[in-house]
Amino acid sequence: MAEENNDGKRPVRGLIGGAISKVKHQLKTKDAAYPERGKPLDSVMPGKWLEDGLFDDTGHLPWNCPIRPLGYDGEHYYFVDTMGQVFNTGDSSMGVERLQKLFAGHEAWLDWAFPAYDAKGRVSGWKSEMVRRALYAACRERGAWSSADMVRGRGAWRDRDGNLVLHCGDCLWINGEISDTGEHGDHLYVRRPRAMVPWAEPITEENNPSVKIVEILRTWNMDRKEVDPIIVLGAIGVAMLGGALDWRPSMMIVGDAGVGKSELNGKNGVLKTILGRMMVSTTNATEAGLYQLVGHDSVPIAIDELEGDDGIDQAQKVIKMARDAASGSVRIRGGQNHKGVEFQAQSTFFFSGINPPPLPPASMTRLAIIQLLPLDPNSTKAPVLPEADTVGPRLLRRLADSWKDLQYRLDDYANILREHGHDSRGQKTFSTFLAVAHTMLGDEGLKALNLPYEDLSPWGKWLAADLVPELEGRAPTWEQVLIAIQTSVIENYSGGARRTVAQELERLKDGESLSEVRDRLSLIDLGIFADPAKPKQFYLAIPNQSRVLAKALAGTPFSNGLQGSWSFAFKRGDPKIIKQKIELKPGHPDNRVTVAGRQARCSFVSLYEYTRWLAK
Repeated sequence: MAEENNDGKRPVRGLIGGAISKVKHQLKTKDAAYPERGKPLDSVMPGKWLEDGLFDDTGHLPWNCPIRPLGYDGEHYYFVDTMGQVFNTGDSSMGVERLQKLFAGHEAWLDWAFPAYDAKGRVSGWKSEMVRRALYAACRERGAWSSADMVRGRGAWRDRDGNLVLHCGDCLWINGEISDTGEHGDHLYVRRPRAMVPWAEPITEENNPSVKIVEILRTWNMDRKEVDPIIVLGAIGVAMLGGALDWRPSMMIVGDAGVGKSELNGKNGVLKTILGRMMVSTTNATEAGLYQLVGHDSVPIAIDELEGDDGIDQAQKVIKMARDAASGSVRIRGGQNHKGVEFQAQSTFFFSGINPPPLPPASMTRLAIIQLLPLDPNSTKAPVLPEADTVGPRLLRRLADSWKDLQYRLDDYANILREHGHDSRGQKTFSTFLAVAHTMLGDEGLKALNLPYEDLSPWGKWLAADLVPELEGRAPTWEQVLIAIQTSVIENYSGGARRTVAQELERLKDGESLSEVRDRLSLIDLGIFADPAKPKQFYLAIPNQSRVLAKALAGTPFSNGLQGSWSFAFKRGDPKIIKQKIELKPGHPDNRVTVAGRQARCSFVSLYEYTRWLAK
């Protein structure tokens, strides 16, 4: 039955149910008591397990060993220690102190398993050499192992069958049941600091907080009035599902001072209030610092004041990390002894700042940009989220119970977005936000907000590819190169001013002679030729290699200032526009022409066809 929460009472059954489940789990995982030295354990005398053949599955340790060998990687041996975390021997020796750390809280077990005896034959301790030999042999038996793709920390994940696994820090939540961390399926879920646990009961329409969240989000003056609050709600859900999703786009909130950025994304903002200890929130982040903080977790990261004091370069590195996290790309960071360490970034990022830093299209298409406009001076303070400490667990339970439905909704929204001009990247980014938000709200929630839920086509119209700023600059690579060339300045004054390549080409329309324009373009190592069959149509000749052109394109993705890669982009261009050969002499197609006094192999741009293409 739904909880009553309109008379001042807080919904407590979910909290109590969650607490009871946690207590049961803690009792089940409580440390076992060991006998006094020299006494039997489970009717087995100290050290006799070896004679009795009471081995674990490796054949080298007792069946009741409190730690678990995982495997090896070079000289590194890996174990799950008594705290449920990964223990890496590293290059250091495993002396008594390190063995005590590995078996912390279970040293008495070592006295029983690997006993050392005094002169009178009494157990006086344990033999570290025997422990080491058994541990190394057990790891060898388990085989090669890597933490990069085997370890999972806090957050949401999928198992081999596609089912949702929620890692809540000190326990796992699977199909409504709480179990211990450890090996599950193909992965090791290591014990981590406690995080959010789903609500103990299924979420009904009456106690679903999603509609109230959207109503609160609507009090901000967002640029896309209907769409942006839903995208923000979807981003909250994406943050909760993190590593379980194939695609996890991030969100960037921009706006002038005083429009409510920090109230939305700050340390005490709405997002932090909902996501709670699940979220890492900071105003000063570096890529290395975030890795140290997050490690193998898939938890949301909020960075307020992105512009900060560290400049654009640092912001770009963090945004690149978010870009890789969208697809879970493997990243490599520096490690000890100059060895690279692999890890997968699988977090969702929430950025906020006055203005976004310069972003390449590859980063823009993995983001939703929420532009906050000035608030109404007569507006009241944003409403407070009721029962705030229960909102996150209720949302998480709603998403967990609707996990299978989400997969269908992703396809439905992707199809609508494709019909409205989105390529695969745009479809993945916006369909993820919309499908997750729809799953959180349900049809009844969207209906209560007067938003479409059966006919999804309005969402495609509101987010049409040619309307959203996130997809500006998503032109094909060959066009990006051509735009960079057209906007390059020719380092020579003419009439008291310097012109760009595009301005010189425009002079052809104004009646300037072909030879005059060719002379100007030669200064930047470009050529121009008339089509012999159509004298009023021209080809721009772009050398495949040119130090002069490379210098002009310095600062773009296509040149380092000395040499460039633009020719590869042109080879993938539209064959109607980009020609690999032209016929300056009938019947003799060639790609070698004279440019700036030298013979060069070139790609050729049909200016006529390019102009027609732009007009479409």
